[in-house]
Amino acid sequence: MSTTSIITNRDRDCLACRIVSGSGLIGAGLYVAYHSKKFNKTPGKFVMSAIAGGFIFLGTSRIFDLPPFRGKFSH
Repeated sequence: MSTTSIITNRDRDCLACRIVSGSGLIGAGLYVAYHSKKFNKTPGKFVMSAIAGGFIFLGTSRIFDLPPFRGKFSH
């Protein structure tokens, strides 16, 4: 027996959803990039900058509906 609800059937690919989730990812990337400046060693800065870049890339691709998000939330 499957139950359907408003939450499971909502459209997760609307423009507002993409803007909110993409902005959250970009904000997380900027937060990590800002705090990566506290590292004194080069490998730590590099790793944290790579993580920040990944978050920013994912946020941008979510807002513009690019891969890896294209078609993932459609019903």
